[in-house]
Amino acid sequence: MKTDELILELAKSAGPVTRLAPPSVRVWRWLGMAATLAAVAVIAIGPRADLGAAVTRPAFVASLLALLVATVSAAAVALAMSVPGAERSPRQRVLPIAAVVAWALTWLLMIATSSAGHARLIHAGCAIEIAVLGMVSGWTLLTMLRRAAPLQPAWTAGIAAIAAVTVASAATQVICPIDDPAHQLVGHVLIAALVGLAAFVVGRGRLARTWLGTRRP
Repeated sequence: MKTDELILELAKSAGPVTRLAPPSVRVWRWLGMAATLAAVAVIAIGPRADLGAAVTRPAFVASLLALLVATVSAAAVALAMSVPGAERSPRQRVLPIAAVVAWALTWLLMIATSSAGHARLIHAGCAIEIAVLGMVSGWTLLTMLRRAAPLQPAWTAGIAAIAAVTVASAATQVICPIDDPAHQLVGHVLIAALVGLAAFVVGRGRLARTWLGTRRP
């Protein structure tokens, strides 16, 4: 198809367009929704009984801070990537990835420096909380991303998946009473990685289909 013919074809198929808010505004909208969802889950299920004591333990605080940094930075980067030219530098993607790695390393270091525990490695409640909260918050973020024009579906989906699973994991950490490092690594980090992988596969496919070339009959 020649360029002139392509322009005419695009003009014929064009419809009304609603201008999207800037990524900086949209990220706060998503964060507000995700925080509300997490708060409702914590209130409905109930926070851990020793939450006051838990926030004085370095491993708990470091893990929770890493999750929150990953959530905020990943959401901001994903929404910026969905708008061509809005991402100032690919180096912005390093922060959410580094925060996720720091989350895992926190509990990995705890295993190396503490005595072995006897907690269950995987608890059904933790897995369900991470999966359900991640799915709901992730689908909402994916819907917002699809309304824009992500040119790199794989990267955008991957960073968005980080945002979804880390906010879910943060809520789950506040609920879960088990600080055993092995449980945190297997029952939280590994479960989040599996949920994130599934979110990445689904998100990449959905974002790829939003591009004109993949939707053309």
